[in-house]
Amino acid sequence: MHKIIKPLAGILLIVLATWAYKTFDLMELFSLDRMTEFVNSLGAFGPVAFICLCIAGVFLHVPEFLVIALGGVIFGGVKGFFYGWIGALTGSTATFLCMRYFMRDTVQASLNGRFKRLDALDARFAEHGFQTVLMLRLILFMAPPMNWLIALTRVHFLHYIAASALGIIPGVAVICYCASTIVKARSFSDVLTPEFLLPFALLAALVLGSALAARRLLGSRQEA
Repeated sequence: MHKIIKPLAGILLIVLATWAYKTFDLMELFSLDRMTEFVNSLGAFGPVAFICLCIAGVFLHVPEFLVIALGGVIFGGVKGFFYGWIGALTGSTATFLCMRYFMRDTVQASLNGRFKRLDALDARFAEHGFQTVLMLRLILFMAPPMNWLIALTRVHFLHYIAASALGIIPGVAVICYCASTIVKARSFSDVLTPEFLLPFALLAALVLGSALAARRLLGSRQEA
């Protein structure tokens, strides 16, 4: 009975998150005006509320870059980065733990030995979890499906959280910096400055380098 209840609870969690995303106008709830009004109304507890909204955004599949950008506008680049990083990491970790507890055993039992490519991918996460998760974070940042799917593999929890904590830093930093800079810009020409474009260039170079490294790693594994 216990083996049936756990996966059913996991499926119910996914269904509820999907239902909430499609039923409620979450983009309106996470608009700049509403977020600013809500956070400011809480005073000293505003940062805590924003972090909780970041976590809720991960569960509800709200584009995390949007929520983090709002933090950069509301709190500024430095504080927005700090709060956004905590919220994004906590949210991804919470979804990871939920899926791992409710769904992993069932998925592993149903797929074990049936699909060679999935078995090879699962083995890669088990043997090289930190490097694999780090590359995925650098390339895909906080893609919602990734948070759920990685939990179904045999990746070590400490490898997941360490790689996620490190891998989302560039994305959160650039998003907060650019969001806070755009708010201060008086015209479009103010945005076309080295101070604004350089972080984008660095992030693009980092993503490209990670993608090439991931391709090389995958290629070497296939040859092996």
